Amino acid sequence: MATPGSTKQTTIFHLDGKRFMGRTPDGQQLMIDGESYAKTGMNPMEVLLNAIGACSAFDVVEMIRKRRLELHSYRIELEGDRADGVPSYYTDIRATHVIDAPGLKQEMAERFVDLATNKYCSVAASLNADISFTVVLEHTP
Repeated sequence: MATPGSTKQTTIFHLDGKRFMGRTPDGQQLMIDGESYAKTGMNPMEVLLNAIGACSAFDVVEMIRKRRLELHSYRIELEGDRADGVPSYYTDIRATHVIDAPGLKQEMAERFVDLATNKYCSVAASLNADISFTVVLEHTP
């Protein structure tokens, strides 16, 4: 997880067509693909859904671990409805957390999911934040 107040970086490289590779300074890579045929990666909106899910999942798993409970399996099924028109942003996101952790009571699981999603998840908070977005163009004609 990022340190509060830290700056994160990534670079998006064009490969061909609508295919791009995201690469972090430490060499982590993510294929991002906007092609509708022969997809080789997630499209940007699928990446966003996955980022929200993973962000909250990190904290849910950590809270279960701190309770010294065994986690047999855990997944989050995400769905997002998008606005008509351009930009086609998410208008509604639904996340179903499916947790198999013997001894984890329903009330505690609900609290973990709520905290992870609504308090700790920086990705979800970013969707509601007043973000300053600066764009610089370096063009070689």
